[in-house]
Amino acid sequence: MELTGKTAIVTGSGRGIGLGIALAMGREGANVVINDRYLDDARKAAERINAGGGKAIGLAADVTNFDEIEAMVAETLRRFGTVDILVNNAGIESTPMLLKDVPERQWDRVLGVNLKGTFLCCKAVIPVMMRQNKGRIININSLAGRRMTFFGSADYTASKHGQVGLTLHLAWELADSNITVNAICPGATLTPLAEEGTTVEYREMVTKRLIPLGRWCTTDDVAGAAIYFASDRADMVTGQLLDVDGGVMTGYGEDLRAVIRQRMEQVQQAPAGKQ
Repeated sequence: MELTGKTAIVTGSGRGIGLGIALAMGREGANVVINDRYLDDARKAAERINAGGGKAIGLAADVTNFDEIEAMVAETLRRFGTVDILVNNAGIESTPMLLKDVPERQWDRVLGVNLKGTFLCCKAVIPVMMRQNKGRIININSLAGRRMTFFGSADYTASKHGQVGLTLHLAWELADSNITVNAICPGATLTPLAEEGTTVEYREMVTKRLIPLGRWCTTDDVAGAAIYFASDRADMVTGQLLDVDGGVMTGYGEDLRAVIRQRMEQVQQAPAGKQ
């Protein structure tokens, strides 16, 4: 097991990609701190790791609140003694609309969680990692940080590009403390939320037009990349963006603006919870 004896905090890991990463790190021997805004979700996820013979705790914290993050880190240190790995997975999508229609409160919320949240979590764990002269920071980004999003709005694209810049800067800034900082950029990923929020027909359209390998990513696909960055195999890897996308970045084959704007209109008209 590649992560035996190491302690990982995975934010936003009560479900979806974060849960997949947390479960994989538990299987690889790490002590895992499951973070979620909802304590029940965090505890249920931790129970899954513990039931499989791993060690995990579930802690609630809002990544936009530094006091809550500091409390989470303090409890991690109390329980496990260190923080070796931080996975900044917590993030939110934006309601898809043109920039002219984006409310200021949506912009602030998306940038607050996706970019400021990464900054605050890094700020809380970096002193610990610097004292031990080693650490791994893994930011779960998106193809929106490489080009743009087809599924959200400009606020989401801006937040993910900002996280890429933070990743590169921290990789340089922390190198002399033996702390690596990398980002994973998943393509369309089949999470429960994605299944609920899209139709089969829509997913098939995206696959046919954009994904050369012919399927959406799974959470296990993304988790595999996270395990690599967290492992000793990646000692000399920092400041890198790893696309886990089935080949999407080989090039968009079509002008999909009409399709995406139609999707935006459908979302605006859908009842709450059916987007």
